[in-house]
Amino acid sequence: MASLFPHGIVFDGILYRIIPGGYAVIGAAALTGAVTHTVSTAVICFELTGQISHILPMMVAVILANMVAQGLQPSLYDSIIQVKKLPYLPELGFGHIRSARTVVGQCEK
Repeated sequence: MASLFPHGIVFDGILYRIIPGGYAVIGAAALTGAVTHTVSTAVICFELTGQISHILPMMVAVILANMVAQGLQPSLYDSIIQVKKLPYLPELGFGHIRSARTVVGQCEK
């Protein structure tokens, strides 16, 4: 973007400068959020930078990266638990919840 618009983008008569560092921070927050499967990384990065103009793109990037990562792989913390063979609760999906309700309903009859 900075190479396409070296002087910035004019919108409603206001010149908005393009700062490549903002894209780097947003990308870093999205990567960290995807690896850890948390959205709090956007809040942490927002507090570190203090730039309120970056909060919306940062939240969108972190949430989208989190959604993609959850569909592809377990989180970093879940992987460490599995490698160390520590006890953990299995992930319950929607199918497990429905089957548990039908079992409870059959027990009540």
